[in-house]
Parts: sequence; structure tokens; C-alpha cells
Amino acid sequence: MNPHQKAALEIVHDYYFMLPNNGYMYGGCNSCDSRYKEGIECALVCVKKIILTLEFMSVESDAAFIMDRINFYDEVQAELYKIKEDNGGVSFDELIEVFKK
Repeated sequence: MNPHQKAALEIVHDYYFMLPNNGYMYGGCNSCDSRYKEGIECALVCVKKIILTLEFMSVESDAAFIMDRINFYDEVQAELYKIKEDNGGVSFDELIEVFKK
């Protein structure tokens, strides 16, 4: 797993556990499956805001570090879109396994 994919999954994981749960794995508006999809959407919003903030900072300064961070989060955002479109090869159950290690 590359660092961008791991960062993307960590952000989804953080949001996933903040969302309410109805106790069902699949089915219902607060099931584990729907929370996973909502977590992906929340992660996309989060990463977009990070990128916009970093882009604003890069206008204010010429730090190469900021550009490196922008590039990193652009890759994280790409991974999130992969996860959203086809689960990026990572199912809900695999997401949980990633963070048990």
C-alpha cells in the first residue's frame, strides 16, 4: 500500500467512526456500508479544503515544502476518488483490517 492510499484510508477511517451507526452491517441509512460511503465523501471535502489552504499559503510564500504537501494531497485526493468509484480495490471489511494491524 502506497503512502497516498494509506493516508486516504486513514482519513476515511477517521470520519467513518465519527458517523452514527444503526447496528446493521448492510442496509439502512446508518449502516456500516452507508457510513463508509459517507466517510469517503467527508474525506474528499477535507482533502479539498487542505489543498485549497495549502495553495493559498503557497501564494503567500515560496516554500518548496508547501508545494510538496500540495502534490501529496493531490495524490491522496486521487486515491479517494478511486475508493469512491470502485472502492479502489478496498472493501469495507478490508478497510477495517488495515487498521487492526
